[in-house]
Amino acid sequence: MERYIDSGEPVGSKAVCEDLDFSFSSATIRSEMAGLASLGYLFQPHVSSGRIPSHQGYRLYINKLMEKKPLTSEEKSFLSSELNLSSAEPEKLLDAAAKALSEVTSLTAIVTTPPSAHSCVRDITFVGIGRRTAMLVLMTSDGMVKNKIFRCEYDLTAEVLHMFSGILNGKFRGEKLKDITPEFINILVGKDRELAMLLLPVIDVLMEAARETCEVKTKIYGQKNLLSIPGITTGTVINIFDFLEDEKKVFDLLDTGSYGMKITVGEENKYIQLHDASVVSTHYSIGGKFGAIGVIGPTRMDYGKIYSQIEYVASLVGLLLGRILENN
Repeated sequence: MERYIDSGEPVGSKAVCEDLDFSFSSATIRSEMAGLASLGYLFQPHVSSGRIPSHQGYRLYINKLMEKKPLTSEEKSFLSSELNLSSAEPEKLLDAAAKALSEVTSLTAIVTTPPSAHSCVRDITFVGIGRRTAMLVLMTSDGMVKNKIFRCEYDLTAEVLHMFSGILNGKFRGEKLKDITPEFINILVGKDRELAMLLLPVIDVLMEAARETCEVKTKIYGQKNLLSIPGITTGTVINIFDFLEDEKKVFDLLDTGSYGMKITVGEENKYIQLHDASVVSTHYSIGGKFGAIGVIGPTRMDYGKIYSQIEYVASLVGLLLGRILENN
């Protein structure tokens, strides 16, 4: 298994003999390999070739034989420095995590944002951009920040923006994002029609910012890595690319409800586009909520190394997001 993962070439009985610390004849090895093939763990792509693992063989290897490979000091240093450079904002940190994981694994990396529907409004501020244009900045209780630009039919002076900030923080601070709906807003400002008309453009972008912040997003990096993997077929790459275009499927793939490391191989994946691919994923934690992090690539991947790489990145993301939350 490990020789095939390293070389991508079918492994013959002679190669197995060379790897053993004890002596067996090639004939004995061939007999054992034939037995494994009859059980469905190996198969022979050509009559005269060696054997390669089946999806069932990969599963046996992962469950029973695989050993985690420790990260090198260089890998740890690279991942730590890349994530620490973006550790001031959650969105940038998650972007950095996906990008760094794609680089260190040479595969396609995926990170999802944690669900924010039950997060609350921490602060609403405004930044003037033009005479009648400004930006609303929404900060949530879990440190997420969302910016939205809006325009009014009246001048947005510093005094007006300060007034907006005071009114909106007074009415919405501490409210759950999922509750910022037209019905909820009508209850808060509906009695004062003059105020409601004045705030209409601002309320619209606030609702939009709250809605977008509640949505779980996927961050995908390293699709081009698939193009340079030796032995991967064009069909496999096209199928993976096709799958990655559907954000709902990507999120569903990683939203397993299980928070340990998960490895799915080939036809174990419920989406047909991934029947010649493998997915390795886990979750990171922030404030009792979870986001997912993982990689997609061909079935011939170094599972022991990738397991450790994902585990390390997930622990860093959880640690750095926790610091952001503490500092807010």
